[in-house]
Amino acid sequence: MENQIDNNCTTIDAGKAKGIILLVAVIFGALIGFTANETFLSIIGGAVIGLIIAAFFNSVIYPQKPSDR
Repeated sequence: MENQIDNNCTTIDAGKAKGIILLVAVIFGALIGFTANETFLSIIGGAVIGLIIAAFFNSVIYPQKPSDR
C-alpha cells in the first residue's frame, strides 16, 4: 500500500512544479514591490528578488530526498 501512495504522489512532473513556483514568486514579488513603492523600478526589483527567493527554495528546500525505506 505504501508503494501505491508513493507512486501516486510522484505523478506531478518536478520541472513543471518548479516552473510554477518560479512564476508565482516573480508575479507576487512584482506586485509586492509595486504596492510598497508604486514605481516601475520597484516592479522589476520585486520580480528579481522573488525570482532569487524562488530559486533558493527550489534548490535547497524543495528537493525531495529519497526515502530510507
